[in-house]
Amino acid sequence: MFRKFSLQGRLLFGALLAYLLTMSMVSYAQQQVTDTITGKVHVIDEVTVSTTGRSRNVISTAPTQLVTQKQLLYQGVTDLSDALRRFSGVNIRDYGGAGGVKTISVRSLGSQHTAVAYDGITITDAQSGQIDLSRFSLDNIRSLSLTIGDNDDIFLPARTVASASVLRLQTEVPDFTDHPYRLKTEVKTGSFGLLNPYLRYDQQLSEKVSISAYGDYLRADNRYPFRLVNGKYVTTEKRNNNFIETYRGEANIYAHTSKSGLLQAKVYYYNSFRQLPGPVILYNNENREKETDRNFFTQLHYQTLLGSKWHLQLNGKFNWAYTRYTDIGNQYPGGLLSNYYYQREYYGSGTLMFTPSSHWALAYAADYAYNNLNSNTTLGARPYRNTLLQTLTAKYQDAHWLLTARLLASVYDNGAKNGMGSKSANRLSPSVSLSFKPFAEYDLYLRAAYKDIFRMATFSENYFARFSSRNLNPEIARQFNLGVTYGRQAADSWLTSLNITADGYYNKVKNKIVAVPFNMFFWTMTNVGRVDIWGLDMNVDATFRLAERHQLLFNASYTLQLASNLSDPTSPYYRNQIVYTPKNSGSASLAWENPWVNVALHTTLSGARYTVEDHKPDNRLAGYGEWGVALYHIFKLRGFEMAARLDGINLGNKQYSIVNSYPMPGRSFKFTISLTI
Repeated sequence: MFRKFSLQGRLLFGALLAYLLTMSMVSYAQQQVTDTITGKVHVIDEVTVSTTGRSRNVISTAPTQLVTQKQLLYQGVTDLSDALRRFSGVNIRDYGGAGGVKTISVRSLGSQHTAVAYDGITITDAQSGQIDLSRFSLDNIRSLSLTIGDNDDIFLPARTVASASVLRLQTEVPDFTDHPYRLKTEVKTGSFGLLNPYLRYDQQLSEKVSISAYGDYLRADNRYPFRLVNGKYVTTEKRNNNFIETYRGEANIYAHTSKSGLLQAKVYYYNSFRQLPGPVILYNNENREKETDRNFFTQLHYQTLLGSKWHLQLNGKFNWAYTRYTDIGNQYPGGLLSNYYYQREYYGSGTLMFTPSSHWALAYAADYAYNNLNSNTTLGARPYRNTLLQTLTAKYQDAHWLLTARLLASVYDNGAKNGMGSKSANRLSPSVSLSFKPFAEYDLYLRAAYKDIFRMATFSENYFARFSSRNLNPEIARQFNLGVTYGRQAADSWLTSLNITADGYYNKVKNKIVAVPFNMFFWTMTNVGRVDIWGLDMNVDATFRLAERHQLLFNASYTLQLASNLSDPTSPYYRNQIVYTPKNSGSASLAWENPWVNVALHTTLSGARYTVEDHKPDNRLAGYGEWGVALYHIFKLRGFEMAARLDGINLGNKQYSIVNSYPMPGRSFKFTISLTI
């Protein structure tokens, strides 16, 4: 199954990619870039629950959850990880505190199966394969969406669809409707030493060119109290060694190169220093671990029309990342452990779409990436990876049917400049999804989807000196989904909008690579063998009109997951729920929008989980439910816009942990004030 492609095959793939890029250089655009099937520009649309149009969540052939900046506000969302906790099918691994490490797992497949795309181009971490979501701020986000399986938009780079799911972060686009410039400043402050100022400036240089730049600073002591239970004795302690300080900046150029050509260039930099608090251990509350992260990337996106039926998209990116981990202790030679990691990526992508009629669209995409890693933890191996991904996609749509079929060809060529490299692999991965609308007068849809996908082991899983293996098998996941969706919009009714989605799914995972935390930075990597995941995701959005300028906005999600280890029928852990996966979880929010002070109540809930495969009572992590409230108001003052917001988080002061022995903060408050000119 995982044989190497022949040399001739690789050359053919490379020639096809070169031809596509060369053809783009001699072509020119004629009109605005749209998909004649969907009738929209290929960016994530802003869709609110109060719109008179149909929700993307309802009409998609695959489960797609999308929230806009306004929805994030009325749901009382405080940061990116909090936003994702409101999505069904999502588990967030959180070690506690502002700016702490936060990763996402969708439908129990693990964080490495979720791609994160920032303004359409995928963010990667070849070292660990998982993206720390704390690196991104909601202040600069226009919308975020999570698609499980394949997206109906086929005009996408190959790497965007080369994962089981994709999280898309779409940043704000400058709006010069009233002025040729825009300035926004914001300050957040709150419990546990939180300080987070933010500044963004947009400037229109001409009718076709504009720029934007933003930056923010975050620091927090994170010395929050928690209860420590030792038999019959209960003491109140404070989290130690949990300070964080980050700097983040970004600059963008937007240019309309012709009537249909759009060019966007981005430069991004992130610098973080954090203390790692370590697990809570009786009689030992000291920890001296530290981590420094720096990340720089620049990316370029261009799209245009070639005639009336051909669409072209080009992407390029360079990424550089540095991480240093240190720990002080007598167990290390000289009393100090210092690990460093440097990784680089060079990435290019071309996508060509042909729309011969209003019903059909065909797309071909080819992506190439080169990744390498230098580290003192890999015994000088200096691993590298060449990746070539290609997709061929067909889409059909009429009044009742929407069908998408895709074939992904993946080639991974692994090596090491010193020593033996991990094994290479290639695979063909098919996927298909469809949506059926049985009644023309109702927005009721039935949908089904199948996707075959796999992931290679990461550099850390293959090369890390203490916990890795160069012989880890690639992880294969087959996803099946059946769902029903319903949407209703009525501007003249008390029920302004209602969107309901329900999806049942089955994931079959072979050679699952499970990461069990040793501490916040080191992980033990093992192949479980086979995991079966059955689940149910449900989402409800509703808007109720109470009176003029008064409305209630309701949102709720529920997830049922049965993720069983089926590797060895003779094992005592056979059919046990896999680690850190609750069977039941959910969230809800209710907001009252009014002319005075808007109020949002919200809650998140999670069932019990087990921290290891052995389901003894001592290994059971209790479930939890926590709730909060947000009060906010926007003032309009002679061309100025001022907003004030007060968040009360975990107001019940519930003590709980998402990762064992890493207590989450109790009751806390956050105050935000912003000014837009």
